[in-house]
Amino acid sequence: MTTSPDARDLVAALFEARSTGGALAAFPAPVPATLVDAYAIQHALRAAIGSQVLGWKVGRIPAPLIETLGCERVAGPVLRVAELADDAPGEALVFADGAGAIEAEVMLRLSAVPDRRLGTNGDARAFVDDIRAGFEIASSPAPDVHDHAPFGIIADIGINNGLLLGPRLDSDFDRIEVVTHIDGVEVGNGRACDVLDGPWGSLRFLVDLHHDGVIALEPGQWVSAGAITGVHPIRPGQSATARFGADALIACTALPDPGFQ
Repeated sequence: MTTSPDARDLVAALFEARSTGGALAAFPAPVPATLVDAYAIQHALRAAIGSQVLGWKVGRIPAPLIETLGCERVAGPVLRVAELADDAPGEALVFADGAGAIEAEVMLRLSAVPDRRLGTNGDARAFVDDIRAGFEIASSPAPDVHDHAPFGIIADIGINNGLLLGPRLDSDFDRIEVVTHIDGVEVGNGRACDVLDGPWGSLRFLVDLHHDGVIALEPGQWVSAGAITGVHPIRPGQSATARFGADALIACTALPDPGFQ
């Protein structure tokens, strides 16, 4: 993938903001207008940041664009992963004057990279060796990034700003009720199996992107398999919890992102 001179200016603006923890007045122009261009910018921005890709987040294409674009999901690289301690909330880093959100998700760890496209969800299960409850931190230095979905979101590394990994989940993980609270107020609930074709569908989507040459999967990477209860805005100082069924409870507090150093 290559980028134009204008696209390189866009990458430079996003890189500067993400490096310093600063915010932008608006998403840099020109906003990419195709999936190919958006993923090319994502690749260039990830390379500029220089961090190891620890996983991949999966998000949704806005419903009105699904038929036009021919797909339902988007992907972005995960560059930060932290384990949640049992007795303390994790740190969710968000851009203070940008866009910030928390998403309760199922996290799947790749044991190996499939050498073929996966035809069924059963095929996908064979390539996962760990399943966790977790939070995806979704944040961008551009406060209006969602106005440019999906292309701006893809370009800004999927607006992923890290994963927080909680307890392991049982084999029926996709059917348990998940409830998210922010500052003690319920903001959403749902089940992973009710989001498109579920977490295994998210993994199959990533495998397709891998075989199309759009992304590069590696063993040990985490898959943040899609927001279960919704995408919930969060600001520095706010706290979030998510309960996965009767046993797994995770918590985090939003803090200002100091930037990649």
